[in-house]
Amino acid sequence: MLALVHAKGNMLYALGDNSGAASAFEDAILIGAGRRQSGIQGLIKKILSVFADKGTSATADFCTGNLANEPILLLPEMALETAQLVFPGYGQLPGLREVPESLARKAAISTTSNSLLSLAKIYQDGMSSSGATAGGPKATSGVQDILALYYLSLSLMPSPSTANNVGILLASVQQPTSSRSSAAAINAQMPMIPGVVPGSGVALALAYYNYGLNLDPRHAHLYTNLGSLLKDIGQLSAAIKMYEKAVSCDENFDIALANLANAVKDQGRISDAIRYYRRAVNSNPDFAEAVCGLANALNSVCSWKGRGGVVDGGGIRDRWHVNEHGELLDAKAPHAVSSGWIGRVVKIVEKQLKDGETWGKGVLLGGESKHLLANLGLTDVCKSGSDRKTEIMRTALQDWAKQDWEGAKVVRLVERATKRLVWQWYQDKYVLRKPCRTKKYTRPQLPSALAVPSAPTVLPFHTFTCPLSAGQIRKISQRNGLRISCSTLRAPWLPSGVYEPPPPPNPFLNVGYVSSDFNNHPLAHLMQSVFGFHNTSRVKAFCYATTTSDNSIHRQQIEREAPVFYDASSWSIDRLVNQIVRDGIHILINLNGYTRGARNEVFAARPAPIQMSFMGFAGTLGAEWCDYLLADKTAIPTRTLRPWRQNVDIVDQALDGNNSADEDDWVYGENIIFTQDTFFCCDHRQSAPDARETQISWPNEQRRRWRMRKELFPELADDCVIFGNFNQLYKIEPTTFRMWLRILSRVPNAILWLLRFPDLGESKLRQTAMHWAGAEVASRIKFTDVAPKHEHISRARICDLFLDTPECNAHTTAADVLWSGTPLLTLPRYEYKMCSRMAASILKGALPKSPNGDRAARDLIATSDTEYEERAVELGNDLIYNVQHATQGIGHGRLVELRKLLYEARWTSALFDTRRWVRDLENAYEEAWKRWVSAVGGDIWL
Repeated sequence: MLALVHAKGNMLYALGDNSGAASAFEDAILIGAGRRQSGIQGLIKKILSVFADKGTSATADFCTGNLANEPILLLPEMALETAQLVFPGYGQLPGLREVPESLARKAAISTTSNSLLSLAKIYQDGMSSSGATAGGPKATSGVQDILALYYLSLSLMPSPSTANNVGILLASVQQPTSSRSSAAAINAQMPMIPGVVPGSGVALALAYYNYGLNLDPRHAHLYTNLGSLLKDIGQLSAAIKMYEKAVSCDENFDIALANLANAVKDQGRISDAIRYYRRAVNSNPDFAEAVCGLANALNSVCSWKGRGGVVDGGGIRDRWHVNEHGELLDAKAPHAVSSGWIGRVVKIVEKQLKDGETWGKGVLLGGESKHLLANLGLTDVCKSGSDRKTEIMRTALQDWAKQDWEGAKVVRLVERATKRLVWQWYQDKYVLRKPCRTKKYTRPQLPSALAVPSAPTVLPFHTFTCPLSAGQIRKISQRNGLRISCSTLRAPWLPSGVYEPPPPPNPFLNVGYVSSDFNNHPLAHLMQSVFGFHNTSRVKAFCYATTTSDNSIHRQQIEREAPVFYDASSWSIDRLVNQIVRDGIHILINLNGYTRGARNEVFAARPAPIQMSFMGFAGTLGAEWCDYLLADKTAIPTRTLRPWRQNVDIVDQALDGNNSADEDDWVYGENIIFTQDTFFCCDHRQSAPDARETQISWPNEQRRRWRMRKELFPELADDCVIFGNFNQLYKIEPTTFRMWLRILSRVPNAILWLLRFPDLGESKLRQTAMHWAGAEVASRIKFTDVAPKHEHISRARICDLFLDTPECNAHTTAADVLWSGTPLLTLPRYEYKMCSRMAASILKGALPKSPNGDRAARDLIATSDTEYEERAVELGNDLIYNVQHATQGIGHGRLVELRKLLYEARWTSALFDTRRWVRDLENAYEEAWKRWVSAVGGDIWL
């Protein structure tokens, strides 16, 4: 009977009926465990109570029947005791007591163990399914219940597959157990591992993966998951070894191949990465992660054969395509079609985003709307006109039910209500001075049926160079934001109440800066003086560094000058969040956004009343946990903003249409703080190589520049015009490179100076130039190695005209170039992509506020590809060098006028006035805080 019921579960699972399969597996388990267990939940409760009694977890007070959500954290050796503890008498299953010792008994135990494994896996899959009902039944207490089932399964029949699943589940548990005895037992048996909180789920996950490999040293999935965990904790070399072992066990294992490709790419081994990606795609042509990984890797070295392109938007987004033979195809030609690996990537994005629209569909059915309204504490949150607001919200929830975007709207509503409760607590305590009962500020909960959504394969950062529409870019960020929100709001460490707001500023605002880049990184190069420049009567800066120190001068300066600096590199998310709350942070700044090393879960927990993002990520975060972006009207045109701008009350969520599939022309849902000058921060006035020198005269600057030119390019003719671009090569795409080749062909005495960034890109670009423009033009492309930061800034003056990449502009590099005095020609190709508009903003900030500065901006900011090409040709052909005394070249022409203008303005321009930028930022903080206290929404114009 047991075998038949288990077989039924397997059959239903294979047919996609997860709910029916779970029911069958439950029946099979209860046959083995005995029907007196009060169902599966009774069995789970019994397992939890046993370990609570042993002090291995702070799970519950079982006398009152209240179960907490903290998962049981057990070493494998402790988990193997589960059956003996739950079923006294040598772990004998009550339902099998009458079965004599025999092969049949062993088979029955094995079947019970497999049913436990299968049921736990269904629950686990249900936690991450894409729809409210897609995954079938879910364990009522999430990770806690699932682990209980896995532990019992493992104790009945030690299995590498079970160990693998336990490892996957535990890897998501960041916090250590709160039980002292359990923590002591775990820490005593486990070595200290860099980047791992002792006794945490991550530490135990490592133990389970290794335990599973002891059972089966050829288990490819265990090696792969162990590799991924090692990579997550910063052990990249060890991770690569694990992925290599997985591939050696199964040479066609697509997931291991793709993960190996990702890891070696992070090591800079692009050629190897491409090889592994190709193997993964060959193994599984429909594996989205491998297809997109291959596309990104090929793009990073400008290997464009077979790239193809997309024709959406009439070729505006991706004008020139490249076929399998490396030939150019015009997207505006009749009968042009999307093709190649870029076409595949965009189709993957379209499908994933379309599928994602139904995430959470049906979550408001079955009385959940009423429960959600009560859960939101609507009457407490909305003091005036609450009846009207309640009716608006009730109508909104009815309208959302069974519609696309239902899940997304519910999550945003819960987050908005959380934010509003923090405000209400502040009003009650510090404005109205009313007695505050903590229970009044209970954190609203997500509906239990709402699973954590999957994120699109194309990450927000990759949208910078992928030809996507405004709506696609926005939705990719939104999906990532929702995933972070859901996983954080279900975290067992999150308290039942919202975090208490800080007291009013007295006299200064406490501003927290969270970043993984307080090291030798472009962000630190740009902002290293900011934290010490704050006026301490207005702002006190708290820096939270989430990566270990590299002992660079940039890290040392930030540690030295920031009033408060924490090395939080080894901290768990909850420890970091709790420290921010204890520090009384009024405004929390996200300096990562969607970049490597981000701790966005911190922001999703809402530890501060106001949360902003700037400098780290040039685009929308699409998340309710980001209130403001810092920008200017060049970087973010007002036409790209969501029409509804309030973002204050929960009713705003019902009215703003944030997830309407029909609206595809806006990107930014956050409120924007619009600065008067460029929003871009730059520290060059303090830290550039010549910043502490007296500025030399213009004639002497020309002599220095000519001398450096001769040292770097001694073979160049004196009349040679040097066009240049110092960006990473991934920012170049076929349309831009074709344009550059046309410019070279029309300025016959010019060269194009690029960097080996990375090395493999040089050969690819040379081959492409030969194919598209011929040997003569290709010979005039010169590559040099990437230079150290100070040398890079200094030698940028050698270039006559920096040709920006319109798809994704120079950002830090633009500031470097402009400090050197070199003119920069840019094209804000897209209105809706901040990354393609940054250089225009930076350039305007570097120019003087004068008629000459305005004219220079018109000369250097093109409005189309054609105008960009014509401007470059005109400026190049206009430049003439007269050589004096055979040693000194004096240039003449518009480029020289522009260079002199930039050179002489750098000590007075807005871009390089870091103290001005800090003052503007403090004005922004004070205005944002004043508006928050007064519950005033909308954008801020400084």
